Amino acid sequence: MAKVSVGRAFTGLTTLAGKILETGYEMRWIAFAILLYLVTVLQTTVAPFIALHTIRPDFMVILAVYYALLARQQDAPLACWCIGLAVDLTTISYTDYANVGVHAFSLGFIGLIVCKVRELTFRESALTQLIFSFLAKLILASLVGLHMLYVMGEWDRLGETVVTAVWGAVYTAVLAPYGHWILCRLRTVLGVGVPQRLPVR
Repeated sequence: MAKVSVGRAFTGLTTLAGKILETGYEMRWIAFAILLYLVTVLQTTVAPFIALHTIRPDFMVILAVYYALLARQQDAPLACWCIGLAVDLTTISYTDYANVGVHAFSLGFIGLIVCKVRELTFRESALTQLIFSFLAKLILASLVGLHMLYVMGEWDRLGETVVTAVWGAVYTAVLAPYGHWILCRLRTVLGVGVPQRLPVR
C-alpha cells in the first residue's frame, strides 16, 4: 500500500513538473516596453561617452540576448525584433537610403537562432552570456555593415567594417555579464524566468 502511494505521488510530481515546463514563462510586455525605452536612452546617451576610439558597447544587443536566452520561445524572437526596430528608429540613414528594418530583421533572426540552441547551454552562466553576446553583436554588426557597404557602394571599407564589428563585439561581450546580472534582478518584474503559478484544484 505504501509503495502504491509513493508511486502515485511520484507520478503526480512528474505530471506537475511537465505542466510547469509546458506552461513556461509569462512575459510582461508593458514592463518590456518600459525597459526597452530606458535601454534605448542609455544606448543613445551613455554609450557614446564610454566609447573607446569610436568603438561603442551595444546595450541593445545585451538586452536582446537576455530575452533570447530566458524568454519563452514564442516571445523571444518577437522581443528581439522589437529591440532591433527600436535601434532602426534611433539610428541615422545611409545618405538617401533608409535603414529601417535592417536591425529588426537581424536581431529577430539572431533571437530565433539563439532559441534553437540555448537548451544546449547553461543559460545563466556568465560565460554563456559573454559568448552569445559576442556572437550576436558580431553577426549584427556584420549584417548591418554589409548592407551599408552595398547601399553606399563603398566596398573598399570592408576591412574597416570587419575590424569595427569585431572590437564592438568584444566590448559588448565584456559588459554583457554585468548587464545580465542587473536584468536578472528584475526578472520578477519582467516576467522572464518566472514560472507561471498553476491553479490548485
